[in-house]
Amino acid sequence: MSEEVTLTVGGSAYPGRVNEPDEPTGRGVLVVPGTGHGPFGDVFLRFARRAADEGYTVARFETWLGPDDLKAKDDDDFRADLEAGVEFLRERGPSTVAVVAKSFGGRLALEHPQDVERMVLWAPAVVPGDIDTPEDLRGTVLSIDPADLSAIDVPVRVLHGEEDALPLDSPRRLAEHLPRGELVALPDEDHSFLRNHERTVEETVDFLPA
Repeated sequence: MSEEVTLTVGGSAYPGRVNEPDEPTGRGVLVVPGTGHGPFGDVFLRFARRAADEGYTVARFETWLGPDDLKAKDDDDFRADLEAGVEFLRERGPSTVAVVAKSFGGRLALEHPQDVERMVLWAPAVVPGDIDTPEDLRGTVLSIDPADLSAIDVPVRVLHGEEDALPLDSPRRLAEHLPRGELVALPDEDHSFLRNHERTVEETVDFLPA
C-alpha cells in the first residue's frame, strides 16, 4: 500500500510517499535521493515496493526539487531534514530504521549520520580525504575526513557501478575507512543505477536489518 504524506521540517512542508507492508514488522527505511531526480520513480519505486513486500515501512520525501533548493539549504537544514525523516518513521511504528541513500543523499548520510541501525549507500558522491577526485567530477563529488568516517559505527554497504565515472578505488577506500563498511561492485552499472534494478534491489534488501 502506498500513501501520500507530508514531512514538516521547521516552517517547510515536503511531499512524500510511504509504502506500508501488509504485515508490519517494526522495521523502517528512509530513502534519500540524489540531486538528479526525485525519489518516486525508477529504482526508488522498485526498491520501495520490494522492501514493503518484505515487511519494511519505506518513506521517501522530496526535500529538494533542484539546484536552487539545494543552494538554499545549509548543513543544519540537511541534518534537520534527515532527523525529521527518521522521526517520521519512528512515529509510524518502526523501532528499527535504516537509511538507503543515493549519490548526494549518500554523502549527506555520511556527513550527518543518524540514530539508525544500518545504511546502504548507492554510489555516494563523496570520497575519503586521501583520494583524489577525478578532475571532471570536482564540485559534484566532495571529500570527507576519514576520521569522521571512522566514527560511524553501524553496518554500511556501499553499492557502486563498475561503469561509474568515479573509479572503484574511491568507494573501496571509503568502505575501508568505515569500521563496519563493505563494498559491492555492480558489473555494467553506471552512476544512474538504471541498468540492473533487480541486482541493486536485491543487494539492498539483503543488507537491511532482519
